[in-house]
Order: sequence, then structure tokens, then C-alpha cells
Amino acid sequence: MLKKLPLRSYVYSALALDLVTLLTVFLVKGNLPPVVPLFYGRPVGSGQLISAYGLLIAPITAAAVTAINIYLASFIKDEFIKKIFSVTSFFISALVTITIIKIVLLVGFW
Repeated sequence: MLKKLPLRSYVYSALALDLVTLLTVFLVKGNLPPVVPLFYGRPVGSGQLISAYGLLIAPITAAAVTAINIYLASFIKDEFIKKIFSVTSFFISALVTITIIKIVLLVGFW
């Protein structure tokens, strides 16, 4: 599947970012409070909070989006759309990584 995908390096980078983000959450779990803010779209209060392991939701979702993009790109013949899928996967993974790092730096005990 990946051999036919243009800009494979973006997909590999997206998956690597997701893996690094997952590992980061596991490594800094000891420095995080029991609950951390993640759902900023909800009203201020306990609705925004999630357990520290809940931070794993974001990189797992980004990896799932990457997998879906790879799957969809295998059926599409247009090279431009395939490139859009590759770059979008990387962009989503980069934003997730930035979000998790900002949350960890905001609430972590350093």
C-alpha cells in the first residue's frame, strides 16, 4: 500500500511523530497531575479535564487518521489527492504533537 503512495516520507514522519508522542506521554506521566486539561471546547470546569493517560487519545486518533488516509489513497487514482492525504496526515500529527507538548509543559511538575 505504501509503495504506491507519493510523499511516503510524510506518512512515515506522521507515524513517527505519533509514536514519539505516545512515548512522551508514558515517560512524563509521573510528572503530570492526576487530571489534565484536554477538551478546551467544553465549558470551563471539570468537563475539560481527563486523566493523564487520556492524553493518549490524541496521538492514537492521529495514527488512526493516518491509517484511514493510507487506506483511502489506495483506492484513488489521482496523484494530487494522494499527496494531499500524505501531507494532511503529517499536518495532523504535527498539531497533535504540539498540543500534547504544550499541555505537558503547562501542567507538568518540573
